[in-house]
Amino acid sequence: MSRVMEFIQRHPAIWPILGCLIFFVMIGGLTGGLDAGVLFTAARLATFATLLGLAQMVVVTSGDGAIDLSQVYVLTLCAYASTTLMDINPVLGFVAAVAIGGLAGLVNGLINIYLKIPAMVTTLATGYLYFTVVLIGAPYMKVLPDSGFVALITGSVGPVSIQTIVVVVAALLLAVLLYRTPYGKQLHAVGQNRTAAHLAGISTPRVVILAFVIGGLLSGLAGVMAAAVMGGAFQDMGMSYFLPSVAAAFVGGTAASGGRSNVLGVAFGGLMMTLMSSFLNTAESTFDLVSGIKQLVMGGFLVLILIVSVAGVKKRRVQVAPTETPATLVAS
Repeated sequence: MSRVMEFIQRHPAIWPILGCLIFFVMIGGLTGGLDAGVLFTAARLATFATLLGLAQMVVVTSGDGAIDLSQVYVLTLCAYASTTLMDINPVLGFVAAVAIGGLAGLVNGLINIYLKIPAMVTTLATGYLYFTVVLIGAPYMKVLPDSGFVALITGSVGPVSIQTIVVVVAALLLAVLLYRTPYGKQLHAVGQNRTAAHLAGISTPRVVILAFVIGGLLSGLAGVMAAAVMGGAFQDMGMSYFLPSVAAAFVGGTAASGGRSNVLGVAFGGLMMTLMSSFLNTAESTFDLVSGIKQLVMGGFLVLILIVSVAGVKKRRVQVAPTETPATLVAS
């Protein structure tokens, strides 16, 4: 039994994978049969929650209670930027719009580190700033996406959508960055203990700021794709993805206190949250449930995830505290 629990602790992606299977079966129970097409559709619908979840994961992993509340506003800003700039040149518009997301992340990181303002407060304030830019600039921006880009993003390879393929590629690249490069080791060390990481010679400001930039780039990518899939940019287009993306980040094994990430877990976490949403939508229509029950269930689920995540991290830190040193933090 102890070996099983140890295996589960080392591979937290098991929980969202199991959750996906459970909700898939439950949807089949309501619809009268299991259909693999449900999984492919859910994977396509999970695109934006997953990308934002991965972005949130990187920021949270940097530690010190970091979280990015500006994501949905960055997504919206980049969506408007893509529809406007792609009218000039599709490739330029795509690259520039994603880069704007990275620039927004850079602003978040600089304010957080050098003005020493907590990440939650920083990103809440900058989020409203980015949304103000959208409100002021929207009347002068193009809102309809480039038709060629729309055809590309909404296409598929067999039963697998191009959106899903983009998410898989982004997740693989992020996994290589986090688990096969010096930066990834530094990020996890900084997230576990910033003071110890600094004493070990790690440039903590650089690592944290880059985490925000990566999060901004992923949010920008989500915005560009969302504008194409949704038929254009509009002012509240990112709001429905915030709660699922945060839940995906934590259910996938991201430690709320930082220092631990799991790309595979977050990817399946995004899929699980989408399947949960699909199940609740089906249940609402089947059993005529009260409107808003979906938000209540998902909100309660997120609170439960955070409680378990924080409790688990406290337990692990108590266990390893006597032998923890700057050197072991860097090596972890």
